[in-house]
Amino acid sequence: MGKVVLPLLIILLLTNCKSENSEWKSLIVDNSMEGWHTFQNAESTKGWIVENKTLIFNGISDMESGEGDASLLSDKEYGNFELKFDWKIIPGGNSGFMWGVNEDEKYNYPYQTGPEIQILDPAIYDDPKIALGGEMEINNAAEDLEAHKHFVGALYDLSPPTVLNAAKPASEWNSYHIKIDYKANRGEVILNDVLINSFPLQGPEWDAMLQNSKFSKSESEDSEYLGDARWYDFGKFSKGHICFQDHPGEVSFRNIRIRELDGKRS
Repeated sequence: MGKVVLPLLIILLLTNCKSENSEWKSLIVDNSMEGWHTFQNAESTKGWIVENKTLIFNGISDMESGEGDASLLSDKEYGNFELKFDWKIIPGGNSGFMWGVNEDEKYNYPYQTGPEIQILDPAIYDDPKIALGGEMEINNAAEDLEAHKHFVGALYDLSPPTVLNAAKPASEWNSYHIKIDYKANRGEVILNDVLINSFPLQGPEWDAMLQNSKFSKSESEDSEYLGDARWYDFGKFSKGHICFQDHPGEVSFRNIRIRELDGKRS
């Protein structure tokens, strides 16, 4: 009997211990927009296309059109996960990746709830005047030249990257590997195989970062455009939609893959 049980036990262990590769899922299905929608519009993907399995924002951002945020959200909500994708942005362009986004109608924008990992042409920090999006984006860079809380790989306005030379120039592909794990209370950003940022996701350290950011200024007149919800629920959802930002400048994403961390793992 022992000769039968031992091999069976090994088979069961191998079956339950899935390899990391088998858990990664592509988020571009059949070279289409399946599984995606724009913020608060389940029927729309306006401004976004897929070509050769590459997701592209080539529309006009809300900042330019004033017609409502066109950030692209996953239909599915995610909690703890790892995400890998390549990104490429045009000169002067700006975008971002968010998680924990809530679509309640009281929110005017996805970034009222979802923290953002910055995607940016790094040359903007050499010459802020090249930033697309007008005076607001120029000022965002010009006021951040020392702190780097808006630089490539930053947790926007909260945690700057610790490495500033890992990004490739505009019009070249970069690779992100982002880990969000509330169980471990840790987020990580790996850019082109270099760990450039790590940060807490909740607790006293998170609260301290929040206090030193714009997200603590809900009572400011500058926050009135957000509506009554302001920043009150920023970063509070440990499960929500993932999101690619509507922002000035064409941006492309490819090889978008996700691995959920909430299930059983060996």
